[in-house]
Amino acid sequence: MNKLDHLKRISEDQIEVASKVLGRAFQDDPLFVYCFPDPIERKIKIAIHGEFLILLGILSGEVYITSSNIEGVVVWHPHGIKDQIIGKQSKEIIRRLRKVRRMDFSDSLLIERMGIFEEIANSFQNEHVNFPHWYLAFIGIDPIYQTEGYGSKLLRMKLAEIDEQNLPCYLHTENERNVKFYEHFGFELIGKNKVPNSDFYHHAMLRNRKKKGK
Repeated sequence: MNKLDHLKRISEDQIEVASKVLGRAFQDDPLFVYCFPDPIERKIKIAIHGEFLILLGILSGEVYITSSNIEGVVVWHPHGIKDQIIGKQSKEIIRRLRKVRRMDFSDSLLIERMGIFEEIANSFQNEHVNFPHWYLAFIGIDPIYQTEGYGSKLLRMKLAEIDEQNLPCYLHTENERNVKFYEHFGFELIGKNKVPNSDFYHHAMLRNRKKKGK
């Protein structure tokens, strides 16, 4: 049995609920506070952006939820992994992705500030992680379930599979409190850059391939 059988691949009818989970999970995240300053609008706009990221993950990567209750969501993308097979996606997913993208990027402040941030993030990843790896795009746990181990569950099973593939894994976080959490799973901080006109940093973290015999 594949280790990931203990997690659930997200289904199309679960995307909306999962997006709302992300809206709650990232309400106080520095990057989203930066992109969506108004706290009332933030939860709605994060959910829209989250739906876009989930759909993108379904299309070109892997999206898992903790259970049918959707306590948490995680999205992984393979970068430069030649033998990785991406499943054939429905026309509805593609149509929905295009629709949500139009909604998501109709916000001029989001376009401006996400553009500034992505220039930093993409530049660092292209320069320092320019080899085949898995990218942990995001992981979000509903606040009512945080500290109950759901984040660890979402990470451990995929990381075990990545170890079997003998591949590294990369992520970035803008919440400094998360650095220690990821270090617990073997990620190391490889770069820290302040985002212009903000009070937070982009933390780049790499988990090297597992050494044989360990």
